[in-house]
Amino acid sequence: MEKFFLTIVTIFLCTILLPACAKEPHSALEADIKNLIKDKNCTVGLSVIYDDNILTIGNKKQPLLSVFKIFIALKVLNDNTNLDKILLVQKSMIDFNTYSPMLKKYNKFPIAITIRDLLSYMLSQSDNNATDILLEYIGGPKNVQKYLKDTGFGQIVVSVNEKEMNADINKQYLNKAHSKDIARMIKLAHKGKLLSKQNTRVFNQLMIQTTTGNDKLKAGLPDSVVLGHKTGSSSRKPDGTKIADNDAGFVILPDDKTPKTPGIYYIAVLITDSKLTDAENASLIAEISRLVYEYISNKKSLP
Repeated sequence: MEKFFLTIVTIFLCTILLPACAKEPHSALEADIKNLIKDKNCTVGLSVIYDDNILTIGNKKQPLLSVFKIFIALKVLNDNTNLDKILLVQKSMIDFNTYSPMLKKYNKFPIAITIRDLLSYMLSQSDNNATDILLEYIGGPKNVQKYLKDTGFGQIVVSVNEKEMNADINKQYLNKAHSKDIARMIKLAHKGKLLSKQNTRVFNQLMIQTTTGNDKLKAGLPDSVVLGHKTGSSSRKPDGTKIADNDAGFVILPDDKTPKTPGIYYIAVLITDSKLTDAENASLIAEISRLVYEYISNKKSLP
C-alpha cells in the first residue's frame, strides 16, 4: 500500500511539474551526437548556442591549441584603436621552426608590419610567429588572463605562447577552456559586446577569412552558409595520441523569410587525446557540424 501511494504521488508530481520531469528540449540532437561519438577513441567536448539556448556535451576544460588566438586577438583589438600602427620585428623574435605563412612574404629583417596585418596572419592564417609577436606586444599571457578575468571569462586559461608549446609538447595541454566558455565569448565578441563597432567588424571579418580547417566545421555546412571560425591542431605524442583537434566559431544561417536578420549560432568542438587520424578527427567535427546545422535550420531553434 505504501509503495502504491508513493507511485501515485510521483506520477502526480511529474504531471504538475512536467518541465522538470521532461527530457531536455534538444535531446534529439544531443542523442544523435552522443551516438556519433560514443565509440570514438577520443574525448569530445561540444557547445552550441542559439537563441539564448545552449547544448553542451562534456564537462571538462580541454586544450585550446590555436583556438587561444581568438583571445589574443580580442585583447589586441580591445587595447588598440589604430590597427595601422607599425611594429618593428627583429630576427631574434622569430621562430623559424614553426608554422608561419608570414615568412613567405617577410624574410628580411627587421620587419615593419602593421598590427592589422599581424592580426590577419594570426587569426585568419594561424601564423605562430604573428601570434607570439602580438602576445608579447600586449604584455604576455598574464595580460590576456587578466583581460579574460575582467570580461567574466577567468575560467579560460592562457598561460603559454606558441614557442613554448612548440618546444615542449606537454605544454600544449596548458592553454585550456570549456567549450561553453569559448562559444559564449565568441558570441559576445561577434555581437559587439566586447569591442568597439569598428573593431567588432574587424574581428568578425578576420574569423570569416580563416583559411585553415576547410575539412572541419566548414565541411559540414552548405556552401551558401557563412562561417567565421578558428581552428586548433596539436602535435602527436610518442604513442601517436593527438592532443587536440578543434574548431570554434559562428555560423550565419540563410533565412528566406527574414534575409536582413539571419539566424546565427555559435559552436565549439574540441577533440582531445585522440587515437584517430587527422582526417578522421576532421571528419568527426564535420559530421557534428552537419548534425547541428540540419537540426537548427529545420527547427529554427535548439528546443
